[in-house]
Amino acid sequence: MADRNVPDSATLALWKDSYNLTAEDVGDIGDLNAPFSGIPTDLVEGINSKIERKGSIALAVALG
Repeated sequence: MADRNVPDSATLALWKDSYNLTAEDVGDIGDLNAPFSGIPTDLVEGINSKIERKGSIALAVALG
């Protein structure tokens, strides 16, 4: 996952691009608890591959 910093002077287009890349790094929160096997490419897939189903539901609640 990348660490991003958008300066105050950034254009709206740059901010939008950074936001969209961050969303890709996190993944689709609706996919929490989905069966996953393979190499995780985002945070949600990483969570699905490492913890029990009950734990990922708790994490979804914590993330809001």
